[in-house]
Amino acid sequence: MLKRVIKLTGLVGVSGYALYKTTFDSLSSNKRISPEKFTPITVSKITPVNHNTSVFRLKFPKPLKEPFPIASCVLVKDDATQIVRPYTPISLINELNFIDLLVKRYDNGQMSKVIHNLKVGDKIEVKGPIGTLPYTANMKRHIGMICGGTGITPMHQLIDCILRNPEDKTKIYLIYANISKEDILLYEELEKLSKNNPDQLKIYYTLDNPPKDDWKQGVGFVSEEMVKENIPAPSDDVLVLVCGPGGMMRHVSGSKARDRSQGPVKGILKELGYTQDQVYKF
Repeated sequence: MLKRVIKLTGLVGVSGYALYKTTFDSLSSNKRISPEKFTPITVSKITPVNHNTSVFRLKFPKPLKEPFPIASCVLVKDDATQIVRPYTPISLINELNFIDLLVKRYDNGQMSKVIHNLKVGDKIEVKGPIGTLPYTANMKRHIGMICGGTGITPMHQLIDCILRNPEDKTKIYLIYANISKEDILLYEELEKLSKNNPDQLKIYYTLDNPPKDDWKQGVGFVSEEMVKENIPAPSDDVLVLVCGPGGMMRHVSGSKARDRSQGPVKGILKELGYTQDQVYKF
């Protein structure tokens, strides 16, 4: 029986491509994975996380010669529908043998349903990495992060990058919104990172349906008050990153423009005085 094949493809803006071109070229030359051509890789492991989310491990035919650039993602394309969706790997930044994709299944999510129908041994064609936010150590003194659901994935990639570098003194402030405590993805890992790096990583959770007992953090949607209390105020030394469902993005920062450029800052962040160069939307 033929295994199902899904193609991962990607688009990158001119400026993003230029910034990452050197790294992309070196990745292309190793004939393992490339933003220029498709490379079939295998789903080697599927790990359920909760009732609607799993981690899909994609094992490279040969190890990479160097890690993905930070920050970067792959885009998944389903040939049947021509729908394209970005996924940021949650595997460690120095991993050369595979990437892990954290994928939540949505009732109306055509792409997430396609991925969740994959089985171990199925082939996936990968085209990437795709540069998103070009990060360098200590580029900002403070980085705020506001995300919901699987929007944690690019934040996790950057947190891993920052905390693994002893020379990077950037302080991180994360607001993470979910429906219930069971929906908090990577919860144990985030708690461990926070505990081991208390002076560099602060996390604030907010839940639509919090536990009835012993919940001392946020309740409901991300609010202006939550941001004021948990994210550094606007300044040249602050960058606020936002990633999550469309409704949350509109509420917090405004959506990206139709051409996938950043678009104007709106929502809560605009009301609090953050400017265009102080906000980045994944």
